[in-house]
Amino acid sequence: MPPIARTDDSPSDTAAATYKAPKIILMATDLSARSDRALERAVSLAGQHNARLVILNIIDEDLPASVQDRVQDATLKEIQSSLDRVDGSKTLEPTIDAIAGKDYRDILDHADKIAADLIVMGIHRNEAGNKPVAGTTMERVIRKGQQPVLVVPSRTEGPYEKVAIAVDFSAFSRIAIRQALSLAPDAEFNAIHSYHVPFGGFQRGRETRNAYRDEHERTLNQLIEEEMETLIGSATTVARQDIPFNKIVKQGETQSVIRSEVERLQPDLLVLGTHGRVGLTHALLGSIAESFLNNPPCDVLVVKAW
Repeated sequence: MPPIARTDDSPSDTAAATYKAPKIILMATDLSARSDRALERAVSLAGQHNARLVILNIIDEDLPASVQDRVQDATLKEIQSSLDRVDGSKTLEPTIDAIAGKDYRDILDHADKIAADLIVMGIHRNEAGNKPVAGTTMERVIRKGQQPVLVVPSRTEGPYEKVAIAVDFSAFSRIAIRQALSLAPDAEFNAIHSYHVPFGGFQRGRETRNAYRDEHERTLNQLIEEEMETLIGSATTVARQDIPFNKIVKQGETQSVIRSEVERLQPDLLVLGTHGRVGLTHALLGSIAESFLNNPPCDVLVVKAW
């Protein structure tokens, strides 16, 4: 059986060759009921990584100037009040920005302006049920921006302890692994890989199925080992060489396998890679990312490879 194709020499893979914890975090808030959850996580990450935290709210630029001023004052006070209620915020010196703007582009412009390493956003649900992610500000920030985006639906109970990463042996997977290790260096990691047997309906022999599984397991083990070596050899990472990394290889449709394993593992963070050149909905893992963002079972980190 020929080895599984991998894209190790991709320019997008080598562009992020080192592990770098976030040093500038942008938390974009719309002041909705659930935005405090994203604020909690942003504060927690900023404290954990000794990062600068910038909290941003966009004020409707079509409002009269006098109204904008009043809204800005009220917004700054509301954000500060919310911040004061978050554990750990007292030790930080976050920047709070309330600026006039129109849409997601103002968030991305601000992220570029401050050189943000990570964008943190909340998610809220309408009364009828789950709100589709397509067409939302969050979806556009993920699809149009360059930075990793962390979507936070859950309360923060401390640093991430269990992380699940969707892996497909591409540059996307490598960068997703690197971002996960950088964001949650003290967590347990679970790499989830799905595969299918070509012409499985005709190749019913157990030996054939086992051969495909064994080959995928070998490739996954090699990828993880290479990433561990890179992590350990990086001067920018924490000095931790005993990172627990579970490798999970399952036959089946990718989205079903990931969802089943997420339900079984109950991680507090799911990491998905997507293709920056085309965008969320047309990317490798893109439809999967959209599915999980529609109904996130935990915090979701969407990472781009270019």
